[in-house]
Formats: sequence, structure tokens, C-alpha cells
Amino acid sequence: MNAATTVLESKENMILKTFRTFNAGIIRFIMGIRFRAVGATLLASFAGLSLTTNIIPSAISMMGLMDSFSARWEMGGFAVYSMMAWAMGGWAVQKTGDKRMGAIVLGSVGLITGLLFTGIGIGTAINILLTGGGAALLYGAIGGMIIGDALRDPPADPNDPYAKIGRIGDLGMFDYFRKNAQ
Repeated sequence: MNAATTVLESKENMILKTFRTFNAGIIRFIMGIRFRAVGATLLASFAGLSLTTNIIPSAISMMGLMDSFSARWEMGGFAVYSMMAWAMGGWAVQKTGDKRMGAIVLGSVGLITGLLFTGIGIGTAINILLTGGGAALLYGAIGGMIIGDALRDPPADPNDPYAKIGRIGDLGMFDYFRKNAQ
């Protein structure tokens, strides 16, 4: 039996279909987020903040070159720039997925930012530059090894479409959405 639908029922179906399509798009976006890359970027960014607020000032204070408060005061304006540089370095380290390469990449970022910020913020005396650059190099190399090893993407199997590749959608609680979002 065929029954004619009213305009109101047709609009309700169209609205429901629009909501379902919108919700499916949101779920597809959330399930595609790579938490390992985001985690490495945030972790390295906060390590860059720690570099300018604690590591370099503490190293300079321990060497007896300047008191800790004055060093922190001089380095305070570089925190945002350090966070941005280290975030890019952390992202690159996570993409390499190797401890040695991570130590090289983030150690290089640490050396460059340590020398640059120490030279501009505190002074260009050789002992101050060596202390700031050396502390940043050591801090970056250790952090690069940790990020490169702990946050690398697990290997993906090209023959298995549900292989774990480090996305939020790979969690078991999203099985329903993974099966029904297509």
C-alpha cells in the first residue's frame, strides 16, 4: 500500500538525515586524531617552557655565574618562542620514531634555542653561553630519546584495515562507531 507523505514528514526526515550526516562527520574527525603526535607536541612544548623557566636558570645559578631569580627574570620573555620551537621539534621526533634520531633532533633544537635565548637574554660571555647551551643540549637529547621511543607510532599492517596506528578511533570503546560510521 502506498501512502503519500506530507511536507512536514519529509522535512523531518531531511533534518534527521542532516543531523546524522553531521554527527558521522564529527565522529570520523575525532576518530582520526593522532594522540601520539599531539602528545609529543604538547610534551615537547612544555619541555621548552621548562627550559627557559628552570633548566637554563638553574644551570647558570649552579655554576655561580648569576643568581637564579635574575636568570629566570632575563629568560622569562623567551618562554613562548621556546615552546613553539620545541613543539615543532617534538612533532618531528615523534614522526621519526627513533631514539637516536630523537636525541639528535631535540638535542639540536635545545642547543640552538639554549644558545640563542641565553645569548640574547643573559649575555654573550663564553662561560654563560656554554652553560646555557650545554644544559639545553643535554635536556633536549634526553627528552628526544624519551619522546622518540615512548611516543612512536606502532607499526601498521597494510593487510589489516583495523591495524593499530595510534589513533583514538582504535580504542575498543569506538568499535560501534567504526562499524556504523561508514
